[in-house]
Formats: sequence, structure tokens, C-alpha cells
Amino acid sequence: MRPFNLSIIALLVAQATLASALRAQVQAVAGRSWTADDVIMQERSSGWQLSRDGSKALWLRQKPDREKDGSVATLMLCDLGTGESRALTVGKVAISSPQFSPSGSMIAFLTARKFPDGMKGPEKDEAGSQIWLLDLRGGEARPLTSIAFGVRGYEWVVEEHIYLTAREALSQRESAEKKRKDKSRVVEDELNFRESARRLFRFDVKRKKLTRLSQNDDQIGSFSVSPDERFAIALHNTDPSQRAEGNSPPQCQLHDLSSGQVTELFAERQNKPRAFYWRKDSSACYILYPYSTVDGQNNATISQVKELRVPDLRLQDIDLSWERGAAGEFTVTDDGFMLALANGMRPLFRRYLREGESYLGSDLSGELSEELLSVIKALDDNRVILTTGSASDPDHLLSARLSGTKLSEAKEIYRPNGGFKGLAIAGTEIIKWQGALDEEIEGLLYYPHDYQAGERRPLVLITHGGPHSADRDRFSERYANSPNLYAQRGAFVLKTNYHGSSSYGLAFGESIKGRYYELEILDMFTGIQKLIDDGLVDQDQMGLVGWSNGAILSIAALTHARDYAPGFDFKFKACAPGAGDVNWTSDYGNCAFGASFDDYYLGGAPWEMPDLYIEKSPLFRVATVDTPTIIFFGSEDTSVPTEQGWQWYRALHKVGTPVRFLLFPGEPHGLRKLTHQRRKLVEELEWFDRYLFETASESALPIKEGSLLDLAMKLRAVARHDGVYGVLRGDLLLPETRPFEEGVAMGRFEVTRAQWRAYQRDYQVPAGTENYPAQGISAAIAKEYVQWLREQTGDDWRLPTAEEFAALAKAKSSRENTLEHWLGFTPSQQESGELSGAVASLGWRGALWAVGSGQPSSRGEDPDAELFFDVNGNVAEWVDAGDKLELRGLSAVTTSDDRGELALAPTEFAGIRIAKGPVAGKDSSKNDR
Repeated sequence: MRPFNLSIIALLVAQATLASALRAQVQAVAGRSWTADDVIMQERSSGWQLSRDGSKALWLRQKPDREKDGSVATLMLCDLGTGESRALTVGKVAISSPQFSPSGSMIAFLTARKFPDGMKGPEKDEAGSQIWLLDLRGGEARPLTSIAFGVRGYEWVVEEHIYLTAREALSQRESAEKKRKDKSRVVEDELNFRESARRLFRFDVKRKKLTRLSQNDDQIGSFSVSPDERFAIALHNTDPSQRAEGNSPPQCQLHDLSSGQVTELFAERQNKPRAFYWRKDSSACYILYPYSTVDGQNNATISQVKELRVPDLRLQDIDLSWERGAAGEFTVTDDGFMLALANGMRPLFRRYLREGESYLGSDLSGELSEELLSVIKALDDNRVILTTGSASDPDHLLSARLSGTKLSEAKEIYRPNGGFKGLAIAGTEIIKWQGALDEEIEGLLYYPHDYQAGERRPLVLITHGGPHSADRDRFSERYANSPNLYAQRGAFVLKTNYHGSSSYGLAFGESIKGRYYELEILDMFTGIQKLIDDGLVDQDQMGLVGWSNGAILSIAALTHARDYAPGFDFKFKACAPGAGDVNWTSDYGNCAFGASFDDYYLGGAPWEMPDLYIEKSPLFRVATVDTPTIIFFGSEDTSVPTEQGWQWYRALHKVGTPVRFLLFPGEPHGLRKLTHQRRKLVEELEWFDRYLFETASESALPIKEGSLLDLAMKLRAVARHDGVYGVLRGDLLLPETRPFEEGVAMGRFEVTRAQWRAYQRDYQVPAGTENYPAQGISAAIAKEYVQWLREQTGDDWRLPTAEEFAALAKAKSSRENTLEHWLGFTPSQQESGELSGAVASLGWRGALWAVGSGQPSSRGEDPDAELFFDVNGNVAEWVDAGDKLELRGLSAVTTSDDRGELALAPTEFAGIRIAKGPVAGKDSSKNDR
């Protein structure tokens, strides 16, 4: 017998031990379960920029608004000295593109809000977004421009001048059609394209004078003006069919603003620049441009950098020494520039110093450099704003200093949604495996919230769109894909950066050109197989989710796996494709960019290769699909035409496969209305609960909100652990909480006897009383329980403050366990004293009931407000009254007297409700109550 190689065995054992140890570190952040509203009602931030002196930052806070059924943007200003932000605007009209004036004393932004009384704006049917100004020294925001059809883009170059792009008045032909109320539209109308030319203008801020600078008869898109105002580089779209067919690339033109001379740049290249960044001294402009193996085929590219020297117009390539190319986040510095480099799941940040004719790059280092997601820098100062985090650590926004390449003095200035404190967050891990072409594939794995080593769990494969896009190691919960909603259901979630994804270099991005599906499905399936081989996933419990290209690949996984992933016989129990193609023959003409996309990824037009188009179309293989499928589409989608959804629905329905089709009226490729986003998410989860997780779900039944049946089902959903209420964390049974006020969660019920027994092991819990409230609790014992909870979990548990309890107790319930409930009438003060003893004589087991047995308290008119039980009954509750604990609230043996004062409950009927989160104006880490 051949002897074993002991060194190899030892290595394999060590690798297995290390993998097990690493996996043990992938822990979820404990907290309450997510709801669809937690995902939909997130606050987001965007548009961060620094004043030139680095003293302040400007950003947009976007908060969902139920009345508007969408998000409302508020302009925010952050003082980087204090780290405090304040709102500069109010109202629900959209605002965008905020910019500091060069001096930092004023702010400009775009909005279509109504002009103030006494000021004349454009006609209603011609109005677009105008530039408004806000003087930080005082006063209200006021409109600066009043341009027919609005301002498309602008740049504040010097204090006196803003440069902008806009179209001018209606042509004579358009005016005549308007008078006739003729709203007919000619597709890709060349004449209208020329007549509605978008040109470059200079606006004098003080004199409010608009001066046209270009004479073009095409559409200017992105542009940038040199700091000395001599030159402007602009990208001109010259063909209305360019987006659809990609045959006529834009022109990149350099405008000499003093002479009017126009010079075309990059005339020899089909791939045109995307962004322009001038040096402060106007001697050169850095140009970010896409590069592909075949010039002009820019569906998959990498970004490279050129330097344009003026006035001699000398272009030279800048060697980034990074084959995967740039990823954006470009900042000009006094000695060169700084930018993000494409690097798979996480970008790499590098500073390039100018050394004669070349540039030398060095990676950023110091504080938080390994956690960076984005970096922006002030133009005239070393102040930077950083974004850090990961898929399991929601974003942090920090102010810091950058000296050379070293980051220091980092201080958090904002964290969206408070980092979702109080919500459970899945542990995550970047994993790698061998996929198609024997090349390494990278994926992001989310662990089930309650995962225990050695268990096999269901898998939900959530696939990104694009295809030339990528999933990042960054926290993201969206209506289109929400991994934590699946992780809390006990499933693993895998996101795959398949062949064709961006951020992995040109060859990887171009690898699926002309062979769509052929590599991506194999990448997805080999990733699944890795998780099965690692003992993590139950291959009989798998589902597919995706939007756009993610939906396309999810459907193809059902129809084309035998062709492109032979040897894998996976069975998927549920599929949720949103806006996915199934028939490439009809996509070619109906998609806004169908010809360009299909020519690239399929290899030509449908009349040139009809057999291939049919072979690649899932529609013609529908008879092989038996996976229950729920389809989502916006009715106005032109990126993936809505008719694709109709075709797939009808075909699945015809062959007898369980299918449901949701069509969202007025929506384009992405859903904008909160109601539609929420409906999509709820429907998808119900579908997966039914077909993948096989858990009962009555939410689709026509049950009246607030009815006894509705309440009973909601309570049953809470009772997850053999009928006992609470949240299991390891072997601890913890109270369940719900959002109460910003940053604060409150116990939905009073602490139960079963929960209390986790703390006091000898506490008596007779069978059938597990959900009764814990009672007979003194103030001292209440404090000890809170401290024990904090030590066991690391969370900031505490007792409610007197003020919080008062706010909670204001809510009304039609049925609470009080003395009135027992008597059937409201007793007088004298009667209360006599009859209270009679009820108390029943003992706690006779007088109390299981928490949640009554009606919940109503928190106003908001139907989505969290509901709390037994606030005004069952047991009285200990609260933090500042310098001591006090009992508050009614109990089964007390009622309010005719003066509205509460009688004090005896200790036998004293219990507690738990809160979590900071107390206003107090450091909760020092709160020992």
C-alpha cells in the first residue's frame, strides 16, 4: 500500500481548520427582524462635495415620503469643524446637482419648484429645472435662471460666471404643432433633434445675463470649463439613434471660448471620453475615457486616463500601472490626481504624483485605508470625506486629513439610518471559486442570521444586472434585491460576479461578447456547487432572484443550464425575475438600446442569425420550466421592453407552471414609487415563503386590518419558538422589540415568564404560563435584569424612561387587562380599594393573561405604526424616572380614579418592559438602569 503523505494531510487539516475558524467569525449582528418597510423607507445620502477650503460639505439627504409616494431630497450643509449637519431647504419638489460657489459663500442647485410670487418663470409646459441660489450669509433660496425648457447641466467656474447647457426657444414648426395641439411624435426625428439643439451658455450671476457660447446643431452632454475660462471640453451627441444602434459615436470638442474656434479631439477613436478634470492652473485637463479591444464596441470597457496639454493640444496616455483600469472617484490635486481603481469587490485608492512627463502612483495608507469605499478631497485643502464599511457594516461617512498618501484624524460625521442599529444584519464573506474557462470567480456570501456551524440551509442566488456591472462588498438592501430578508428566513444568499462583470479587467468583461449565457451560468452553478461541497447549502432548497440582466440570467438558469453548465442537475423551487428578457427576436427593435446590446452580446442582428436568436431565447424552451415564477415589470420599461414580461407570463401559464405577473403602471425600468417597491418586495417574499421555504403565509388573504383574525395571525407569527414569544439568540430567549422613536426600540410586550427564566433559572413557569408577564419584580431586580441583558448581548438594553412610557401610554386600546375589565364598569375610588383586593386574591395566575391577549394600542392615524400590547394593563411597569425607578401604568388590579390619577399596583403585579437604544441627551453606554 502506498504510504500517505503526512505533510499533505497536515496541510489539508490546517486548511480545513482555518476555513472553519474563518466561517465561525462570520457572525450576524443581532437585532430584530427586517420588514419590507425597513428596506423601502431607508434614508439615503448622495452628492457629497467639499468647499474648496475644506471647511464644510454639501450633500443631499433623500428620505421616503408616503404622501408623495417617493423620496424627498433635502439640501444639507455639514460644518466639518463640529461634524454637525443642518437642512438648507424644505419642501417636496425635487432638487439635484448642488454646487458650492468658488468662494464657498453661496450654493447653487437645480429644481423645478414654483417661482416666488412676483417673479415670472418659463411657461408651464416649457418649464424644466432652473438654477436656484442660496446665500449662506442669510436669506431664502431664489431662482437665478428662467430658461425655457430648463437647464440640463451646469458648472460654477468662477464667482461671477456659471456655465450651463440648455436648449433655446421652440422652432416655428414646433410652435405651430403646439398651437394645433398636435402631440404626434416622430421616432428619432433628425429635424427635431437639430431644432432642439442643446448648446453651451455663460450666465453672469450679478447681471443675470445669458450669453450663448456655441453654435452647434446637436446635443451637448457632459462638459467642463477651464478655471481661466478660456477653454471648454464638451461631448456632443450628433445622432438621435446613437443610443439604440451605437453606430455614430459622439464627438469630443474643445471650444476656445475667446476665439470661438472648435477643435475635435479623439477624432480617430470611436470610444469617446466620459469625464473631464482641469488642473487648477488650466495648463492641462485629465480625461477619463473607455478602452475596449475593438474600438467603438463599448458595452464592456475599462477606464483609462489621458492628459490634454493646452494650448498646444498635446494628448498623452497616463500609465496607471493597473490593468483593471480606473473606477471613477477622480480628484485633481496640486501635484497630480487621486482616483479609485477597479479591484473586484472593493476599490483601491491611489494617489498619482506628477514627475516630469510621467506619474508615480502610491496607494492610500493610514487610518481606515483598508475599509475605504469612496474618497473625495477639497480642492485647496487636505480635508477629505471618506466612506467606509462593508456588506455587513452599513456605510460610515467620515471627515479626515490626507497628508501625501496617509489618512489621519478620521471622525464620523454621518451614518445613514444610524447604521440600522437594532436590526439584525447578516454576516458576510467574500468567497472565490473556479468558474468558466477555469478562471477565478468572486462572490459575496451572506450567512443566515441564525446559522449554526454544520447545518445545511436553503440558498437564494441574487444576480446583479448589467451585465457589465458588479456586486460590491458594501451594505445594500433594495427592493430589487434584499439579502437580509432572506438571511432572516434561514437562507444563505450568494451574489456572483460572473464573467462579463466589470472591475475585473478588460478580458474578463469582454469574455461573454458573442456568447451570452455561455460562461455566466457556469460561473453561477460552480459557485452553488462550492457551497454544497462545503456543507453549507441544501441543494434541494434553492431559489433565484434578479432584476434586469440578473433576471435574464435567472430565467436562463432554468432553460439553458444543460447547454452551458452540463453535469449540474440543480432544481430551483422558486424564481423572481424583474424586468428580464425571454425573446431576443422582439428585444432587438423594442429595447431602447436593443440593436447595440444584441449585436454585441449575441453577435449580430436577428435576420442575420435567426436560429441563434431562437436558440438563446428562453421563450422557446418554456416547456422545460416547472419552477414557480413571479414576474415583475414597469409598464413603461424600454430598457427591457414590458412585452417580454407578457410573453413569459403567457407561456408559463399556458404550459401549467405556477406563475404570477405584477405590472406596475407608469414605471420605467426601475420602480420609483414606494407603494410599488413595497408591493414588489412583499409579493416576492410571499412567493418564496410558499414555494421555497414552504412556510404558511396568510398575508395574501383578504383579512381586514385590525380584526381579531388579523391580530391572532400577527401574534402567531411572533410566537416562533414552540408557541413561546421572543427572539432566540443562541440559547437566550430575548424580548421582541419594535421601532418606537428614532434610534429607539421598545418591547412589543411586557417581559414574559419564559424570557425571565433565561435570567433567573429557578423562576417558576408552570406549563401554559410561558407567555404570561413576569411579575413580582422589585426595582432592584429590574435593574439587575437590564444589566444582565447588556452583558449577555452587548446591546444597549435599558428600561423605558418615564417620558417614553407616558408617550406610549397615551395610545388607546379598546381592551386591556385592568380592574375595569374585571368589574365590567368603572369603579369609584372607594369601590376600587374594595374590589381590587378581590381580583388580587385570584393570584397572578388567575388575574393576569398571556401578553398580547388584548387589543394593541393604537399609535395614531398611521396604519403602518408599530403596535404595542398591554401598555395600560396586565402588570404595572418599572420605568426610569431620572434618579430612581418608579412603577407606572395600570395593572389587572388597578384603574384610574375620577381625577385620572393612577393607583399604585402592589409588587405582586409589577413587571417590566424593555427598551433599547440611546436616551435623548444621555450616553446610553453609561445608563445602568
